[in-house]
Amino acid sequence: MKNYLLSQKDVGKIVGVSQVFISNVLSGKKTLSSKKKQVLLDYLSYNSKYELETSVDYLRIRLKTLKWFEVIEDLLLMDSNLFNIDVSSMHNYNMSMSYGSIRILRHSENIDMGTLVEFNGGGCREFEQELKDQNRTWKQFFQDCFHFSMKKKQVTDFEDLDDYLKFTRLDLATDEMYSKKGNYDLRKLYDKMLAGQIQTPFRQFSSNESFLYQDGEFISTGLSLYFGSRKSKSIYINFYEKDKEQSMARNLYLDEIHELYGYKNRYEIRLFGDKATQVIFDFWYNDIPLQNLAGQIISHYLDIKDDTGNWDIEWLDVFGSDKSYGFVNKPREVSYDRTLKWLDSSVFASLKRNMEIDRLTGSRKTMELFDEKELDEKNQHLVDSIVKQKKERAFYDNFHEMSELEYD
Repeated sequence: MKNYLLSQKDVGKIVGVSQVFISNVLSGKKTLSSKKKQVLLDYLSYNSKYELETSVDYLRIRLKTLKWFEVIEDLLLMDSNLFNIDVSSMHNYNMSMSYGSIRILRHSENIDMGTLVEFNGGGCREFEQELKDQNRTWKQFFQDCFHFSMKKKQVTDFEDLDDYLKFTRLDLATDEMYSKKGNYDLRKLYDKMLAGQIQTPFRQFSSNESFLYQDGEFISTGLSLYFGSRKSKSIYINFYEKDKEQSMARNLYLDEIHELYGYKNRYEIRLFGDKATQVIFDFWYNDIPLQNLAGQIISHYLDIKDDTGNWDIEWLDVFGSDKSYGFVNKPREVSYDRTLKWLDSSVFASLKRNMEIDRLTGSRKTMELFDEKELDEKNQHLVDSIVKQKKERAFYDNFHEMSELEYD
């Protein structure tokens, strides 16, 4: 159950009761009916019916340093001699270097603009090959971004980075691969949007579909759905029929695209500023898979219902969940399990060494320093939050085990 990370509000939404009711269930004051328990079990056992592949499709990182060669050599772990000086620049920077589709921009004087690392779609695929050659992953690269920045700013806490490190844009692309058993029809989302069956905070929605006269009939070149403003500097979502788009681009028949590339639909999310930073933080530090993040972000902005006002099962088949992602004003606090991993790799060995020295020399210095350390307000709040979360998880684990016994 620990992988579900459902909030009280999420559970209430699933079973059709209030958050207050779920709170009372957690405290033992109320119980869920057998019917509602079954609803929750059905939800928790739901998985995507399609093959999905989620990738980083665009990334822009700003570091408050003018030493762009250090960024290339020490963060990207690439040879700066491979980069060519560009004739022109962009994003108001006055210097630019590139290697393939990987671009590094620098302002010669403005430290606030610093150095910008930019990967477009092609750049992301090229850098993935570099990461593979370096035996790194995207997750490890994002970790290195934080550690590189902390080292350069000489701080030991992520929150002390201030604005030294900024992920100014992140695009996530989820491809729904072609299935001979059938795929989700994006036209159903279009119809639901017009019928008011999708609740969304977006104030803009548009669609686009063109047709090409071929073999005596007009053939669709693909439907695209756009949620939000394309000029937004917060979030923008785009769904489209990738198989048809690639059919036009490569001058191949749809069957050939399905056979050669396996494409069907694509679900794209464009994130900026704090939203991009939070999602990257959750992917790296809190171990939330990119596919889960993409599905949760879409559910946060698109609440899709069927004709009766309940979950739309056909849409649930796509991502396997309608759990909503919780955006906050800053990256959410670190997880207990992830902190233990960090302690194991970075702290416990040194602590064990000092305690062994103390034992052999009859000293208690290490334990005295440990006992004198007091939790500040921030860390006490973290303790309270983790204890509350672990108690809730224990309830869900117990509920799941008891329900399995009950329904066996």
